[in-house]
Amino acid sequence: MSEQVRINGVAVFAYSQDGRLRLSLDDWERLGLVPGQQVLVGEHRQLLVSAEEHPPFVWLRLQPLSRKVG
Repeated sequence: MSEQVRINGVAVFAYSQDGRLRLSLDDWERLGLVPGQQVLVGEHRQLLVSAEEHPPFVWLRLQPLSRKVG
């Protein structure tokens, strides 16, 4: 089931499965994201590890950014 999420402050509909996020190809292009980029998903900073295009969708693999506790 798709749900609305905010990616870098932009609301899009996405589907989550197996630690990946599926967006429409249109939303992917509109967001202008690239692998290796840090993105804000909801309230959490994550690293966009990879993006696999399978039109009309794109599967994003994201990795949480670790926080150093000092």
